[in-house]
Amino acid sequence: AVIHDIAHDYYGRRLATCSSDKGIRVFDKDENDEWKLTNHWSGHKSVIWRVEWAHPEFGQLLASCSDDRTVIIWAEKEVHVDGGTQMKFQMMATLVDFQKAVTAIQFAPAHVGLQLATCCNDGKVRFHVGNPTNLGHWHVASEFEPDGTGFGAYANCLSWNKSRMDGPTIVVGWWRAAEPKVSSVGVWGYSNEQKRWSSIAKLEIEPDAKGNVAEVRDVDWAPAMGRPHHVIAAAVGNT
Repeated sequence: AVIHDIAHDYYGRRLATCSSDKGIRVFDKDENDEWKLTNHWSGHKSVIWRVEWAHPEFGQLLASCSDDRTVIIWAEKEVHVDGGTQMKFQMMATLVDFQKAVTAIQFAPAHVGLQLATCCNDGKVRFHVGNPTNLGHWHVASEFEPDGTGFGAYANCLSWNKSRMDGPTIVVGWWRAAEPKVSSVGVWGYSNEQKRWSSIAKLEIEPDAKGNVAEVRDVDWAPAMGRPHHVIAAAVGNT
């Protein structure tokens, strides 16, 4: 099976992977600093693209997104097995507010609350808010559609600004296969007063000498910690 994503937990002692066999695996570091497979399960009906840990403030919580147009929230719980108990990940909620494949997910920084941002091949970025005391309850709190997406567009990567000094901000990468082809990276900020996301900055990816526009594949945000500016990196290239 092809591994599509890996994610460390907050402390770097746990590692989750997702793959084309619809499986999720969790590895834990033992006392000898060796990685051991401790959990393996499946729940999606198609390829899993991304897996993501929430901040430990909310417990041992994972989210996964798939080609089956869903996001699943998983929580590690103690279960009874063969007369004893084991720690297993259980499905807490399935988010179904998507028209096409969900290609990217990321939990917000803990100070923003239990919130999950998603990118979907329907061109939209959505924000689901969860109830920390009832992990089965999630709702779409807000959404936006990057300018230039529309028909044939793919919002496929995102990264939160994790700085406590700023309001909620996020960078998103998207591209459109239909003419006119567009490949862009944009930054959005959330206004608590207006209760909506607004565009702050946009960077168009320039076409090459032949006029071909490379696709944005991933983005990452390094906040201004000891620097006078933020740094955003984008991975760009065709398949």
